[in-house]
Amino acid sequence: MIDFEKVSLTEGYIARHTPVGSGAPGREAAIIDIAQDFLLSYLEDSGKMDQVSLKGGTAIRKFYAGREGRFSLDLDFSIDDQYSDHTERTLNFVGEIDGLELGPFSYSVSERRNKWYIGLSSPYNDGDIFKTKLDFASYPWLEPLTRSIVSLPIHKQYGFKLPQIHTVRLEENMAEKIARLNRTSTARDMYDLNWLLETKPISTMIDKKLLKHLVVLKIWVDSYGMHYGNIFWHPAHEPSVFEPDRWLNERSPKDVDTEDIGTLAVPAPTPEDLIKRLKTNYGFLTELDDVEQTIAKSNQKDRSLVIQTLTKLPGNRLGKGLY
Repeated sequence: MIDFEKVSLTEGYIARHTPVGSGAPGREAAIIDIAQDFLLSYLEDSGKMDQVSLKGGTAIRKFYAGREGRFSLDLDFSIDDQYSDHTERTLNFVGEIDGLELGPFSYSVSERRNKWYIGLSSPYNDGDIFKTKLDFASYPWLEPLTRSIVSLPIHKQYGFKLPQIHTVRLEENMAEKIARLNRTSTARDMYDLNWLLETKPISTMIDKKLLKHLVVLKIWVDSYGMHYGNIFWHPAHEPSVFEPDRWLNERSPKDVDTEDIGTLAVPAPTPEDLIKRLKTNYGFLTELDDVEQTIAKSNQKDRSLVIQTLTKLPGNRLGKGLY
């Protein structure tokens, strides 16, 4: 078991972990980032991460970007278990976190409007309770990976070795961000997607052909939902057509949601810069094959084609039983 009593954090170390020029919000993000490391390490060490995989912006920062990436305040997980009840596993996971004390950090969990939040207290919070969103999604389509957290200077003060942790495959994580950008314009997703394709050797690791496939499938399933045994991917919105040219060209800077980007990425890129780079980096999304073009039209009548395509994804994790 991890010994959390050997922590040697100080205000000075936290200051050095805080992005220069980010002020009090950046310091809060730095503290949350450290507390996330403690929590993930505990959950992995205690076996609670065996059927859960980290994804989203936090996974990109911790497993790929390190100091070069933006801070991410959310903890997004996929439940990698096709047999247990999604709600029951979520409640068990939440129950493990609520009331937890790890070194200088105390964790609580609350629910508001069907969304979960982690409350974080520590001697570094100046009496405040920092909040971070906690989200659980269904079964990953691709086999999750086990990766190490990118080494940072602050880790030397933890007093324990960071474990390897389960995470969704990068292409699936990216496809979900692209699918979200098909219906909204969040600076955080645009920042992450641009960083991944502009940074070597990360960019050379990405299978763009697979990514295209996943994008159209994610958007279709977000539109109409899908069942697989006990698993149900709920529709996320009204049916959404994927038009690559429009996705790349018709995004207005005034529509970009820049909330938190100034804190989480310093210096903060402008919406115009994010849009321009997105267009350059993701031009390959216009090169859809015949199957992808059909699925991208987001017609409910194409469910059988979507199912057939899902069953052919690498690893064949979605075999018989999709409907």
